Amino acid sequence: MKTPRQLCDEKLKLSEEYSRYSGYLINSIKEQADFFNTNRESYTSDKACERAFEASEGGIKLLTVKQKLKTIEKKMSAISSSLEVAKNEALGVY
Repeated sequence: MKTPRQLCDEKLKLSEEYSRYSGYLINSIKEQADFFNTNRESYTSDKACERAFEASEGGIKLLTVKQKLKTIEKKMSAISSSLEVAKNEALGVY
């Protein structure tokens, strides 16, 4: 079991990682918009163009970054829950 200090340090590292991936997400969304503007005329619908982007290298990167952000969010939430439990235990609240 990690100490509350260790959990806080881990949460801080995850926050920094989240910030970095958020920057990647912004770049990927810009790439998606550029792809759409450039290639929309080649497809019969917006959805078809969107699927084409998702199948491209940029689309795979976008989906990967989104999933990584979700994973970090879940880890941070679990750490927050652990810290809350540790706090309640320290206060004798069950």
